[in-house]
Amino acid sequence: MRILDLARRHRGKLALCFVLAAAALWLARGYGPGNTREKLLDFGESLPPAAFIAAFLVLPLLGFPISIFLVLAGIRFGLVGGMTLAAFGITCHHLASFRLAHGCFREPVQRRLARAGHTMPSIPSRHRLWFTALFAAIHGPPYIAKLYLLALTDLPFRIYLGIGAPIYILFCLIPVGAGSALIDFNPTWLYLLLAASTVLLLAALAFRRCRAPGRP
Repeated sequence: MRILDLARRHRGKLALCFVLAAAALWLARGYGPGNTREKLLDFGESLPPAAFIAAFLVLPLLGFPISIFLVLAGIRFGLVGGMTLAAFGITCHHLASFRLAHGCFREPVQRRLARAGHTMPSIPSRHRLWFTALFAAIHGPPYIAKLYLLALTDLPFRIYLGIGAPIYILFCLIPVGAGSALIDFNPTWLYLLLAASTVLLLAALAFRRCRAPGRP
């Protein structure tokens, strides 16, 4: 009975979770590893624009891999349209994650840290710019984890959005460009994307080396 009572009390949230899960499964099915290039192109080009944009704005905040959306955005809207959507979506993600991290998420996280004997992390003001840039540029941690972890610190919103978002948007050029290159399979695009990814990686490593402990 308790489970039924909870389900009735939170039926709106459960319905939303069901819709989001269905959307995630739908996208995952179209992007599955068994699909050929032709099937992936057909799936990407058949996506309803409004539904795809809505899913792009919401699902990455719930942990769905953003790279899938970026490739599909390149297929569905091309390089310019895909990058426009990526810039808009990442800006919205930063706005939402910062608001959540400083709203309903903050108190539960603070309580858990306090029980473990820790406090909310603090970034010294003199390190905020380079730390935000480096944290956003490093690949490895999931996109959702990087968004929320940085937002939970005492980082000001202007730095969180003004430094972090442009770096994420810059790195979107690679998967969005890869998706758009699939449309005509132009090898030139692939070479340019490979060169861009190499330059971005070297720039991130050089920036990290210059800001390593013990350096001025």
